[in-house]
Amino acid sequence: MARLPVAGSSRGGIAVWLLFTAVSFLVAPLPAVNEPHYLCKARSLADSTWCQRDFFLQSANAHYCFLQLAGLATQFAPLWLIALLGRIGSCGLLACGWTRTASALSLHGSGNYAAAVLFAACSLAGSFSGEWVLGGFESKVPAWGLAMLAAAGWLRAANLNPAPPRILLTAGLCSGLGSTLHPVVGGWLAVCLCVAQLCAVPGGLRHRLRGLLLFAIPALLAALPGLLPAITFLRGSGSGSQDLSRAGFIQVFWRLRHHLDPTELSAQQWLYALILLTIIVLSFLRLQASQRGAARQLLALLAGALLIAVGGIVIGWHNVPVEQLTDWRWRAALLRFYPFRTFDALLPVCAALLAVLALHQHPLQSRWTGTGSLVGLTVVVLLAAWAVRPAAPPGYSVAQYAEWQQACQWLRQHTEPESLILTPRESFGFKWFAERAEYVCYKDCPQDAAGILEWDRRLWLLHEWTLQSSQDGLYDARDLELLRQRTGCDYILTRILGPFADQPVWQGREWSIYRVPRRGTGADP
Repeated sequence: MARLPVAGSSRGGIAVWLLFTAVSFLVAPLPAVNEPHYLCKARSLADSTWCQRDFFLQSANAHYCFLQLAGLATQFAPLWLIALLGRIGSCGLLACGWTRTASALSLHGSGNYAAAVLFAACSLAGSFSGEWVLGGFESKVPAWGLAMLAAAGWLRAANLNPAPPRILLTAGLCSGLGSTLHPVVGGWLAVCLCVAQLCAVPGGLRHRLRGLLLFAIPALLAALPGLLPAITFLRGSGSGSQDLSRAGFIQVFWRLRHHLDPTELSAQQWLYALILLTIIVLSFLRLQASQRGAARQLLALLAGALLIAVGGIVIGWHNVPVEQLTDWRWRAALLRFYPFRTFDALLPVCAALLAVLALHQHPLQSRWTGTGSLVGLTVVVLLAAWAVRPAAPPGYSVAQYAEWQQACQWLRQHTEPESLILTPRESFGFKWFAERAEYVCYKDCPQDAAGILEWDRRLWLLHEWTLQSSQDGLYDARDLELLRQRTGCDYILTRILGPFADQPVWQGREWSIYRVPRRGTGADP
């Protein structure tokens, strides 16, 4: 009889894995929004000759260990297969962390799966700062899986006195590995776990400090492979203080303001957070005294993330344009560390787990956790995931996106591998489809100061060239010569620029490809 809970837990974990994987593929068509961004950089890191004229691919790497691992995979498999297998594996790791966290809260079997369904539903309903966990394959998804394994181990140890050292040592190891894959995700959660260990674990100060050391030492050691490159990344730009400030302004208050500037959060996002916080509080109050131990530890973890988020709100809040603030420099320097990310991700996790834990006390709980009800809830969530699935990336209609891929395929088949292409602002997955370098891509913004400033310079250069070339109503040979002199581009892929004096080398209904001749000739580049 002692083996039955293990078997049930195993089956529950597989069911959660299948659910998370299904939601991932339904909500984010391949390639997902960030998969070309990460996996193309990984391929470039492993093969420096691939799209070697693309300046983003040559910029510094913020997620060094993940890119090294994914880059190694690109030597043996195409990008689409790596993304597919990466999603499946990441969802499996996430499901394992979820199941163990639920188990630490005494949720097993149908309760565990019901909480996972509710978590998926909350994730589909919205977010506080644009954070997501169920979607494409990038470094933060496996990092969150490892972070949840760390949280599960810590929750288990927090209510054991004394806790076996191996539990906290293993939790610390998982936390450190998560930080290695994604320093921000793993790092912030490790901070929250350490604070909760000191403030919310039963027992005296000596007991808490012992647990802190058992967790923190392996966490720090396991994080070093990712932490050291991240520190080097932050300190090794070689840029002066003025350039660092300019880059911080561009990153925080322009390119990523929807994630980092609290004044950019919509009323709907604030309402989303308020509703989930209300669910969390009411669910906790409904719990019996015997169930509040582990739930209290989970709330302590969320409280740490909330304090970080509140700090970010205080630092970033402004009622005047950022340019008029005299202290925007230090604000940008702190906000670039994503203070809202951990709170945003933990909100649906805590809401789902505590809500199901509270509902388990209801006399009718057996009805809504029965097989038929869970199947119905699963179908509703999967249909919702399909409903929010984008028909095409932002800035594209379905027809435009299909033809965009055709244009990329033509460039891959008819241009030299070292060609440099001028792509439009809405460019999505160009290097993924065309396997050619882009002069600049709005989506692919570097994260180091030198890279951010170069990205900004290139965008403004193209803006000025477009205005100048459009003045006489025709993009002629002189305009194209000026473009080559300033950028070195060999081709232009566009649907809005023009008219051009020359005929396109490829023409679709929406998109056109123009050759940029070498100076003084009409020859192919």
